[in-house]
Amino acid sequence: MAWVTPRIGLRGPPLLINSLSWTPVRHASLTSAIERGIRKSQNLRGSPSRFPEPARSPPSRPRFQKPARNNFSRFDEDKFVRTGSFEGLPREHRDVRPPRPERVKRHKRKRGQDVHHPTDAVPERIKSEVKIPTSIPYTTPASEFIYGTGAVEAALRCSRRQLYKLYLYQGEDEELSPAKIKIRKLALAKDIKIKMAFAKWAQLMDQMSAGRAHNGCILEVSPLPKLPVQSLRSVSAMTDTHFRAELAPQTREEAAVNGTSDIIPILHPAPSTPEEQPRHRFPVMLLLDGVVDSGNVGAIIRSAYYLGIDGIVFAGRNSAPLSPVTIKASAGAAENMTMLYARNEVEFIQRSKANGWRFYAADAPTPGVPVTHLDRLSMDGSQDGNGHPLAGTPSVLMMGSESSGLSAHIKSHADATVTIPGARHSVYLGVESDPARIDSLNVSVAAALLMDMFLQTRLAVSGPVKKQKMW
Repeated sequence: MAWVTPRIGLRGPPLLINSLSWTPVRHASLTSAIERGIRKSQNLRGSPSRFPEPARSPPSRPRFQKPARNNFSRFDEDKFVRTGSFEGLPREHRDVRPPRPERVKRHKRKRGQDVHHPTDAVPERIKSEVKIPTSIPYTTPASEFIYGTGAVEAALRCSRRQLYKLYLYQGEDEELSPAKIKIRKLALAKDIKIKMAFAKWAQLMDQMSAGRAHNGCILEVSPLPKLPVQSLRSVSAMTDTHFRAELAPQTREEAAVNGTSDIIPILHPAPSTPEEQPRHRFPVMLLLDGVVDSGNVGAIIRSAYYLGIDGIVFAGRNSAPLSPVTIKASAGAAENMTMLYARNEVEFIQRSKANGWRFYAADAPTPGVPVTHLDRLSMDGSQDGNGHPLAGTPSVLMMGSESSGLSAHIKSHADATVTIPGARHSVYLGVESDPARIDSLNVSVAAALLMDMFLQTRLAVSGPVKKQKMW
């Protein structure tokens, strides 16, 4: 028989008193029982000590040390599932890294050759179904979309505008063309936002270009600078590198687009050989009055830029604006061309003439009017025949509209009239002697011919082209 006697004032479980021995017995807690079971299991494994030290996990191996070679039979699949450790596998099975790709030999880049990365042709995953917006908002109220690879590339290279966003279209199962790859790299170099367009974006880009061919390349930009002027200032010598213009008043917003610099550079042709001296000349400008066709204006700007005209002056309010159609027709030449604007063309002509400039009006040939034929300057600069009056003063060539030519109030202030005589016209009968009645040239063609005469462009002749063998 046993009974429990409470222990007053002492901590711990109560004492169990046996009726025979009166020996106190302490109940074992659950924790101590578990500890005894652990020690007992360790003793059964062969430990010499009655109470051995608890087993410690081995220290973690540094990553830079190679794992020890283990037998394949000791591989624990459950441990691999829990921890992902490949310990126990042979070395050939333990290496799960993907094999290194073969090294691609890089070819040396030749001069003038572009080297493209394989991802340049497909910069993003091509999507066959995309949701397109209903419209494309402008970044600023004055923004405009220019299109075409030539115009967009020229705008990116010249950086005369504010460049906002580039849109590149890529069709399904096709790669970007070399021209688009070059444009995308230029935009990335200038930190310009690029939108890769797919699928039905083609119809939206047609709306952005007003239905004209855009070649899958559209750039949102600010307007092209067109500096308002009142006159052209005097030029002191043929060796001058620039001249100045008298600026007209403009608002703060116009000045942010057009700038405020009155310096106009003079383009001197570079020598073709090291022994040749630079060819200096007085500046030659082009004035357009009433040319309303955007394609003609673009073609004139392209010819003027290529031949070396120093600047173009747009007179009055009748000329075609510098729209995206004009920019595309100029093949990007407008992006680097100096362009001025004269609100009052008569006042502009009078003030510039007072500063030493001479103005020449282009007109169709008139029968019965005596003319003087001028020949080109020879290569050494001497004058042949009747001489060339354009060699001694800065000059302005004035071109009129496609239908009626120069207006009468502008033509009356010209110093002389220049014309291109037709080969089929009689000197006395004029266009009446031609059955087809072709009385003049297209304004862009006539401007190119007259600018070539004014600038004394030399003709470059090379030897015959050798025939290449076809294998």
